[in-house]
Amino acid sequence: MKVFSIYWNVRVTDVGIKHLVKNCKDIVDLNLSGCKNITDKSLQLVADNYQSLEFLNLTRCIKLTDGGLCQILLKCSSLQSINLYALSSFTYEAYKKISLLGQLRFLDLCGAQNLTDEGLSCIAKCKNLVSLNLTWCVRVTDKGVMAIAQNCTSLEFLSLFGIVGVTDKCLEALARSCSDTLMTLDVNGCIGIKRRSHEELLQLFPHLRCFKVHS
Repeated sequence: MKVFSIYWNVRVTDVGIKHLVKNCKDIVDLNLSGCKNITDKSLQLVADNYQSLEFLNLTRCIKLTDGGLCQILLKCSSLQSINLYALSSFTYEAYKKISLLGQLRFLDLCGAQNLTDEGLSCIAKCKNLVSLNLTWCVRVTDKGVMAIAQNCTSLEFLSLFGIVGVTDKCLEALARSCSDTLMTLDVNGCIGIKRRSHEELLQLFPHLRCFKVHS
């Protein structure tokens, strides 16, 4: 078995993860979304036993801290996708180590309230990113998004939903670097980015299929 999902099973604890890694040796896709009672001990077990892991979903695993996530980032270098949706406790110490994931293509940081431009500039070293969700990353500004634009030139999906600190400067940077690839861009709630007509948007991003702004 290579894929294991215990989506929204709030009864799962570190004990269950201990049994999982003991009995299922070849997992490359692990979904622990909503398992609110697992702790850093579980991430240590995953990091030690699943170093070929490619996909990891930790959505709303609210007891996790930098220590556990850092073990994953240090040891699971083959990760292509990591979902950290609605996890606000991580800090720069963890975010800077995301840069170690050279094969990372999908990253969901929705609600990462401690993510700053400094952390995002580290994440920008993941040059193979195609999908990045920064929804409600409220401390991010143009500086961080421009670092992403300059380095992650294969981006197809980017959400800046709810980030009031970004302006047209980051949009222009994205247009310079990602216009050939970007298909979905969400700037709803980004009050520093002006409204544009469909035609104006297509001049900036000719492949754009979905653009959400100020609804």
